[in-house]
Amino acid sequence: MNVTSPVKSPYAIPEASRSAVEGIREQLTRLDQNVAEVARGEGSGSFAPGSRDRALVEQQEIVLAVRANAKSLEAANQALGTIIDIKV
Repeated sequence: MNVTSPVKSPYAIPEASRSAVEGIREQLTRLDQNVAEVARGEGSGSFAPGSRDRALVEQQEIVLAVRANAKSLEAANQALGTIIDIKV
């Protein structure tokens, strides 16, 4: 039986999972930095770029990026499950 697959390499799915997990880690690092920025800027009242206002706005970007990476990880896991089902 010849089953064609869009996956070119047997390492593509683990690489997709690694990439998604790394993306989530990067966003959590950004989140930590932004939380520190907000905490630092509380008493200063600064509205300059790079201040807590920018950090607060970036929180939405971080949330969206984490959700996108989580969906990528979910898709890679589903694809892996499909491959395992086909081989069994």
